[in-house]
Amino acid sequence: MARISKGAARPAPQFLEDDPSTGYLPGRRWPIVRYGLVTLLASAILVFAIEWIVRGDFSGTVAFFLQPFKPGWTTIIVFALVLIGLDAVIGRSHQGLMIVAPLTLALAFVGHQKSHYLGDPLYPTDFLYSRQIMALMPLLVRERPWTAAMLAVGIIAGLALLAYGWRLWRRKVPILSRKGRLARLTLTVPLLAFFVSIMDYATFSWTRDRLQIIPIMWDQKENYASNGFALAFALNVPMAHVSAPSGYSDKAIAAIERPQVTASVPDEKPDIIVVMSESFWDPTKLPGVTITPD
Repeated sequence: MARISKGAARPAPQFLEDDPSTGYLPGRRWPIVRYGLVTLLASAILVFAIEWIVRGDFSGTVAFFLQPFKPGWTTIIVFALVLIGLDAVIGRSHQGLMIVAPLTLALAFVGHQKSHYLGDPLYPTDFLYSRQIMALMPLLVRERPWTAAMLAVGIIAGLALLAYGWRLWRRKVPILSRKGRLARLTLTVPLLAFFVSIMDYATFSWTRDRLQIIPIMWDQKENYASNGFALAFALNVPMAHVSAPSGYSDKAIAAIERPQVTASVPDEKPDIIVVMSESFWDPTKLPGVTITPD
């Protein structure tokens, strides 16, 4: 048997796991391709499910991905990068899906419900009213106790199933090696950082336009319909950053003096007519209408 000299070049190991002991398959590219294809497929299914839940229309969801001027496939690639990056952080292949899928699907369900009852999509700023929403929970439970009970049981069962699947996956799937995790982070972190940098709707981005991401901030319904739920939600994230005015604090609010005399209300209720329109017009031009000063 011929001896291998010390100076002979050795093939560099590939970073994907398929060997439970090392997490490497030296000289083989199929595990890399397989991991990429599986991650891309999982991302595509997840993004399709999100859009289907939000839109509530299967044919409209299919049309969103088939139209070349819609960023459906851009969203799939972004989700795939997020999943790969989470796999590197967690240390197991495809386990990042257990974090991203429940979170995004829950947001999609809430967004669909809000669009159905209020007519507006879900915004990041809606979470600023979490205190008011929690204050309304007793009233909602009182109005629909069985719905609330079924929802609570569903949430508990879902969390239990997720915890069981998480533990089972960590026992069955081998740990990623350090080089494998570093390779994933090297791929995903720069690309995701670049993607975040071009998502500022207030600035022009040539790359963002090439990716078919067109911010339509003046018409949020069209913004969500054109860019998809995930990207439109991300475009609205800067609006959720609301800084408190100078001098604002709980002590400052408590220090405001309450009026000593309550406001009097006349017995005769006034007729108040509120007209909302985006166009400018003169109400004095209405026929048969006279307006007297207050």
